[in-house]
Amino acid sequence: MSRGIHADVITELAKDSFDMAHLVSIDFSTAVYLTDHAHDISHGGNDYVSSSHLLGLSPVNETGESQASTFTINLSGVEQSFISTLLSENYIDRAVTISRIILNSAGVIVGNPIPLYSGRMDGFAIKDDNKTSQINLSVASHWSDFEKESGRRTNHNGQQIHFAGDKGFKFASDTVKDIKWGRQ
Repeated sequence: MSRGIHADVITELAKDSFDMAHLVSIDFSTAVYLTDHAHDISHGGNDYVSSSHLLGLSPVNETGESQASTFTINLSGVEQSFISTLLSENYIDRAVTISRIILNSAGVIVGNPIPLYSGRMDGFAIKDDNKTSQINLSVASHWSDFEKESGRRTNHNGQQIHFAGDKGFKFASDTVKDIKWGRQ
């Protein structure tokens, strides 16, 4: 991911004290904007809610090669709206962006956010035990489906995904046996 760091951010980072936070945008049908800062932050017309339900972000690993990379966002399962959204919506390929911001002593964003990761949701796992509930939201870069074969499967199960109850392909495999193309 190409990026530059604003000159004001570099100046702020050179100081003895500065505050840093992350802005997380998850593109559900109703977008979710979260921050790990102690207070809500408004940026780019969006209000990023300070939430204890944003438990953590995995480290970002960068290489000079074009390869698939993954990122994990850990959310609290105590917030039932996340679980409800993931179980009821088509979340696959929804956009996720994570940026880092630097704040001055007055709590104002300095310069521009530094983009850390931009990708698409490709899965989640819910981990529950007697004391905690956690959602691990998996995000993958645009390279993750580079070798994916596009298109639909022409079989009964594939047809049911798009047209439930249609029996157009139910016996298609049986008809192939009757076609004689160069066979005796």
